Amino acid sequence: MSEEKSSVLDWFSRRLNLTEIFSLLTSYGIYYGELDSRKPLREALAEARQRPVALYSRWPRVFSLITVVLIALELLTGGLLALYYLPTPGSAHPSLGTILRDVPFGAFVHQMHFWGGQLLILVLMLRVIRNFLGGFYLPPKELIWVFGALLLLVAFHLDLTGRALLMTDQGYWSSVRALEIVGRVPIYGPLIHFLIGGSGAFISELTLIRFYILHVAVLPIAAVILIYMHFSSIRRVGLGGDPNLRKVQPKGVMRNQLFTLAIILTLVFGLLVTLAVVAPKPFYREADPFATVPGIGPPWYLLAPFGFFEWVPDFIPQGLAGLVLFVAFTVFLVVPFLHRSPKGTTGRRIALILWLLVMVIWVVFSVYGARVA
Repeated sequence: MSEEKSSVLDWFSRRLNLTEIFSLLTSYGIYYGELDSRKPLREALAEARQRPVALYSRWPRVFSLITVVLIALELLTGGLLALYYLPTPGSAHPSLGTILRDVPFGAFVHQMHFWGGQLLILVLMLRVIRNFLGGFYLPPKELIWVFGALLLLVAFHLDLTGRALLMTDQGYWSSVRALEIVGRVPIYGPLIHFLIGGSGAFISELTLIRFYILHVAVLPIAAVILIYMHFSSIRRVGLGGDPNLRKVQPKGVMRNQLFTLAIILTLVFGLLVTLAVVAPKPFYREADPFATVPGIGPPWYLLAPFGFFEWVPDFIPQGLAGLVLFVAFTVFLVVPFLHRSPKGTTGRRIALILWLLVMVIWVVFSVYGARVA
């Protein structure tokens, strides 16, 4: 049987670059050793087994694997929902009702998709905090930070566009509040409004269709690419500087990684099932674009910017406040290129203090935004 399998593998190896395909598939956290794509798969694997590799499947280095699992679940559940969803203002809410009432397991899949998106944002936030505290932005790990920050931004937009697709009063007006916040940020705000074909105060048929395209195609593809680039950077430069990270011979590493992924998948799936059953998201009434619903604020991850805009005095132009947010996010994105001091220096300690201050300010404005929403 083994000879038959070998002959089949060799047959494909003569016709396809299996090493390149295998390397692409394993770039999502299954195997961390680099493969020489110029060589046959069997030879490349044998060569890779001679080089020690780092173990990234232990806490707290599993955030990336959890992210992969959550994105895979979101793609699966989102694809199932897309089979029945109709992206027009007159059909969106009724089609969602059909999914929840008439489609077998439709309500369950919808709840899994919603809670999976919220958990993905939370995990990515924790991952960014972990990367900063671990110094995973210092040279040569700058791109690990940049890809993580961009992936968090993509997750924000995935949730925002998904809220609007529901066309419920809660989802509609929450999206409008979010777009109003975005519109106050220079450069970024006008760009987003141009992409969605609206000003943010009203979600038209064109806006909804563009939201749908962004939600089911553009943003998921961007997320998959960023995850690939993230793992590609880890495989190239590693996560050096972690005292708990040791290198081992790669024999059995792939098996251990698959076991870790299976355990994470089981735990994440169990958590999402629990949330779907214990705290299901209500199916609100259909949105009326001409009747504002009071008391609805932006999504929870935008409460801090919302609170900041509400806190800014009236005599300060909103454009200036938006510029502050734009500069703050730009600094957040390019942190690796602003602070390049070795870990443990005075500059590193100052960076940690500033990071703690930023976290406190973010929490304070989030609480304030929740109170005034």
